Amino acid sequence: MSTSIVLSLVDEQIAELPDHMAVPADRVLMVFKGRTMWEAMQAAERAHISNPEAWSRRACLCGEWTLAYEVRA
Repeated sequence: MSTSIVLSLVDEQIAELPDHMAVPADRVLMVFKGRTMWEAMQAAERAHISNPEAWSRRACLCGEWTLAYEVRA
């Protein structure tokens, strides 16, 4: 895999994130969606998230819930 010469918009935005918002190097961010928050938690539970109520970030955009979990890699 090669590295592109020009950074994408996403790469630039990630580089500008403050340290307190960055995901630690030993963790992976897993994201689940659902029409309700409960459905998003059910999706996380089906993916074997041990405590689906312990999300680290959440958002509701256009009527769809998104829950994010920081999981040890």
